[in-house]
Amino acid sequence: MIIGNINQLAMAMLPTPLLQLLQREECSHQHLLSQQDGKFDIIEDDVFYLISSPTTAPEDCLKSEFHDQFIDIQILLCGQEVIATSAAITSPHSYQETKPDLIFIDQDEITNRILLGTGDFAIFYPGEVHRPTCQVNTSKKIKKAVFKVSKTWLANQ
Repeated sequence: MIIGNINQLAMAMLPTPLLQLLQREECSHQHLLSQQDGKFDIIEDDVFYLISSPTTAPEDCLKSEFHDQFIDIQILLCGQEVIATSAAITSPHSYQETKPDLIFIDQDEITNRILLGTGDFAIFYPGEVHRPTCQVNTSKKIKKAVFKVSKTWLANQ
């Protein structure tokens, strides 16, 4: 897991391909904030992002998730959100996918919480468990971008 701020990318010490991806004009905070909710392809099936405007909820009302094939780069575009995390999954193939590359976990031990503010991001590698969209004090509408980066694409860069 890596955390940082989209407006201070150099400080996050990202792998070069991820840094170059997030430095693209179309991935800037301002551009992402201006996008409507939806899916946007960058590199055919290997790199894309989703813009959404969910309402945060109490942590115990949400499920934890992890991915096997894609890296998640969750960027908070406006508002505040907590992402709860727990230990990484050591044998991801023993879990049933809910949707392609989305595996929910009902019972997991939350070990950390990350408070994200406007422009902050958290990167979760395959197998790293995370519970996004947890509220800070009360439920509020937020806007976020979630980049999906194929681990195969990243390995080939």
